[in-house]
Formats: sequence, C-alpha cells, structure tokens
Amino acid sequence: MAASALPTDDWHPHVFRMPDWVEPVLIVSILFTSMYLTRAKDFSIFGGKNASYAPLAASPSSSMSPRSSFDSDQQARRGFHSEYPTKTRRVFGIWTVRTPNSSRFARHIHSRLLQKFPFLVEMFYWVLQFFFYRLTAYMAAVYYGGNKQMWDVAQNHALAVLDVETHMFGRVDMTGTQRWIEWNVQQWFLTGAKAGDWRGSFLTILNRSYALIHIPGTVGFIAFYYYMSPTFSRFANARRTMTLCNLFAFVVFIFYPCMPPRLLPPQYGFIDTVNGEDATSVWMSGNFVNRLAAMPSMHFGYAFCIGCVFIYESAALSGAKEMYRRFSKTRSPSSTWLPVPWADDEESQLSGSRLLEQPADSGSTSTSTSERSVPSRIAFFVFGVWYPCWVLLTIIATANHYFMDAMVASLVVVVAFASNRILMNFLPLEDLLLWAWRLEKPVPTTGLRRRRPLARGNPY
Repeated sequence: MAASALPTDDWHPHVFRMPDWVEPVLIVSILFTSMYLTRAKDFSIFGGKNASYAPLAASPSSSMSPRSSFDSDQQARRGFHSEYPTKTRRVFGIWTVRTPNSSRFARHIHSRLLQKFPFLVEMFYWVLQFFFYRLTAYMAAVYYGGNKQMWDVAQNHALAVLDVETHMFGRVDMTGTQRWIEWNVQQWFLTGAKAGDWRGSFLTILNRSYALIHIPGTVGFIAFYYYMSPTFSRFANARRTMTLCNLFAFVVFIFYPCMPPRLLPPQYGFIDTVNGEDATSVWMSGNFVNRLAAMPSMHFGYAFCIGCVFIYESAALSGAKEMYRRFSKTRSPSSTWLPVPWADDEESQLSGSRLLEQPADSGSTSTSTSERSVPSRIAFFVFGVWYPCWVLLTIIATANHYFMDAMVASLVVVVAFASNRILMNFLPLEDLLLWAWRLEKPVPTTGLRRRRPLARGNPY
C-alpha cells in the first residue's frame, strides 16, 4: 500500500456542534404538523353535529370482492351479522380467505381518533419497519455465528465491492488507494479542508447532510406527499415501493453484511468525517443503526425513489405516460406478471367510495400533474434531479457508501416499484390486526382538497 494512502493527522475539521435534540424535535415537528394538516376537518372525535361516521363496509367501495362475496343467508348461517359481512381477500391469486370486518368498531374512541388523524396509520407502519430494521444486525450475527465472524465477513464483502468497482470503472492498471473512486472523491474534499478553502466548509455541510437528511428527509417526504398527492392511490404506490425497498434491503443486510468505507482498517485510507466532526445524529448512531448495512444504500435508495416521484409529478414524462396509456389499452386490465389482487385493494375501495368523488371536470381517478403551474412543475423536476445527486455525493464524500451501493439501491427501487402491489397480499393480516385491536381503518384524507362531497352534509 502506498504511503500516500494512509490517513494523515493534519486534517482540521470545520466543526460546528449541533445539539442532540435538534433531529428528534425536527422529526416530531414534521409528524405532528402533518397530522394537523391532513386531519379530517369535518369530523368530530367526541361528538357533535359532525360526529357521524360511515363505516367502510356500508359504502359501494366495500373491501369485499364482488365476484366472491357471500349472500346474506350464507352470512347468517355462518353466524355473521349481515350489517358487517366478512371481507373476502385473494392471496397471491391462489387462495381466497375471509377475514372479519372491523367496521363495527368504527365508533370506538381509538377508531374515531384515527379517522380524525389518518396520518397516524402511516406513522405506525414506519415504526414497524424500523423495528424490523433493528433486528437485521442481530439476525446477521446469528447467521454468521457471532459478531466477530460477521465483521470479518462484512470487511471481506467491502473489499470485494471495491475490487469489482475497480474492474467496472477500468482502473485495474492503477495501484494503491488511487484506484478507488470513493477514495479520490473524499481526498479531493479533505485536501481542500487541509488547505482551508471552501471544500472544507462544503465537507462540513455534507457531513451534516448525511446525518440529518436520511430520516427527517424521508419522513418529510412521506408527510408532504400524503398531503399533496392528487389521489391516495398515487401516494400508496410510492409508499408501498419504499416499504418493499426496505424489505428487500433488510434481507440483503442479513445475508450480505457489508462494511462501509469509513470502518475499513486505516491502511485503506478512508476517514470517518461524520464522526470526525461530531456530526452524527441521534438516530443514526449507537444502537439505532446497523453499522454493517452499506449494501444497498438506503440513503440513496430513498433519495432515488423520492426523486423519481418528484420528476413524475412534474409531468416531465408526460410523453412517455401517453405512450404507456396507448399501450395499456391493448392489454387486459387484469394482466400482470405478479399474482396480486386487483379488485380487492385499498385504492379501488377508496377511489370509488361514495364518501368522496373527483371534481366534475376530472376524467379519471388520477388527477393530471399538468394542473400545476409551470414554475411548480419546473421546481418539482429540478428537485427530483438534484436530491438523489446530492445524496450520492454525500454518501461517497463522507466514506459511508460505495458507488455500487447506490447502483444496487437503484435496482432495488425499480424492482420494488414493479412489484409493489405484492404487498396487497398482506391485507388479511391487516384485517386480523384491526380486529384484534377492535379498530377500524380510517378513510385517508389524501387528495381531499382536490375532491368534493358527493352530496351536501358531512362527507364522513
């Protein structure tokens, strides 16, 4: 290893200390602000003239599949009250299962609380995903026979990634750390930091970005898109894609632990600039994080997914969308390469609900992105391109990920988007959970400001 590859001690970071409470307060503020903005304004939790609640089962958008529902006599013989018929779900296009209808609990106080603040459901599912993320480090240690063995394997995987990148980018003729693009990118910033020029301050910004942009940025996007998405169906597609990205990544974390560049031994030349500037966030350090989860980079995976959503919402791809519409007309509505339910999903239930309808001039259940002003569409497109690029620079310059981590994360996002409806097969589990908690799932308020009540009076 060349001598120049060794980290030196003459790097003087531009430290500005941020209190530990900043990130938790920021995240909690985003969540509670979103809860308030997305609340059901015309619904009263404790009573009054706006206290009525129409159970979902009472609407034409009932979660029962029309092609396989029971008649009232069959329901009575099986001991089910006809007012709350059981739900019929299709699982992987193979099995038909019947689940209890939790609409009878719609007037329970905790159901009414959720109906007033439906964003609480999204918060619950993201907390659940964080719980599974926390398990990945323990499961990987068990799989590899202990922490020591897991760390050795993770280091070997990291070196293998660097070796593959060396061949991919045609740098096999170079020696030492200079053959690694990640090392060269970080050294460019470190050289500026040592010289005292603007690159040092820029590296400080990148360190803070890495620590603060991941969780607050993702939570902020979920809150923002839940509020401004034209339809709940469109929001649910993005949310399911990100959820499936998590599940795919969790599997990789367990069976392919990968050490980030910053944790490699000193002879490999990488410096942990985030910890060097004491820029770690509360929820990105200690027991809250799996330190060997570099592959794939969910920092970039989330950013790539968010960027794609913003580019889509900018209507910049309207030409491609029109081609897709023409192509889709030649296909069967039920054709899909995955065995997933189509008539029995939450989007079908909500888009056809009697509670809300699209404006009279809306020709479909999906509001056109072209309704936005030209400046807003330009801003959406610019942000959609900038955000993943910024995150990519951040994770490389701070030695937290490899380029291949980002490449794999992009592939994971594409696969997750193509197959995100497979998560609809887990609706029976949700039904059972709602029944066990004596809870009714609320009607989302996403897209509410673009819709109008079907008739006068309380839309709920």
